[in-house]
Amino acid sequence: MNKPEFLKDITILPRGLYLQLVTKITLLDDAIIRSNEPEEVLTFNYKALGNRFIIPWRKIKGKLRRLVMESQRRLGITGNKDGCYLKEHLCMRCPSCILFGGTGDTSTARTGYNLLSRVLGETFISAAEAKDISPYTANAVDEETLTTGQALMSILKVPAETEFIGVVTLRDPTPDLTAILVDNLQRLTRIGASTREWGRVRTEIMGYQLEDRETLTAYDLVQNMPTKLASIDKLKLPSVESAFRNVAKVIPKILPKGKGETE
Repeated sequence: MNKPEFLKDITILPRGLYLQLVTKITLLDDAIIRSNEPEEVLTFNYKALGNRFIIPWRKIKGKLRRLVMESQRRLGITGNKDGCYLKEHLCMRCPSCILFGGTGDTSTARTGYNLLSRVLGETFISAAEAKDISPYTANAVDEETLTTGQALMSILKVPAETEFIGVVTLRDPTPDLTAILVDNLQRLTRIGASTREWGRVRTEIMGYQLEDRETLTAYDLVQNMPTKLASIDKLKLPSVESAFRNVAKVIPKILPKGKGETE
């Protein structure tokens, strides 16, 4: 087969083309990355990699989807008159829903169709083994007496400068869908819990690969990063504003008309 190229149009049925973006997230500040336990820092002990800090994909995907929603709201793009927002109020007819998918019968739109996510991810793995887990102890201060009480709280944090490697994959990429994803990945500047005061990060796209299958994984990349990855800067992507508007124009042509659809 010829070398894969971006698709020119958006269709509902997948066509087996995958754009894999090798992504590095660097903590500029301590971060709290946990699951259900309030004091748990997420680590995983791999047989070959040892004990590593990890960021589950669901934490990155949720943040990334919200960033895409922010961008389209700024441009005045909504799928219906009530707009689109997480969690149950998905419109199922906007660029964000086209990228990240949704279930029609559980959203307020009550559409007769579901959308599969075009953005696929995986667990981000720290580039180095997890050695230092930084504890932080906070206590409550009485506003009248200015004395500390017994409300002590211990929090475990991932130390600043920890680097995470992961792969974000766009299924059936077009220039417009790629421009939206790339721009908002680069807008990812906070991660983890308590992001009002912690969790500042720098997100970099180290390179990409366009193939008819997924071949890159964080597990392999933390052991052996390829010396040659195609630079994302070489892609001639449209501006993110025109990309959003182009995708919004296509949606009525590929999806059934929904209740409350804006003309």
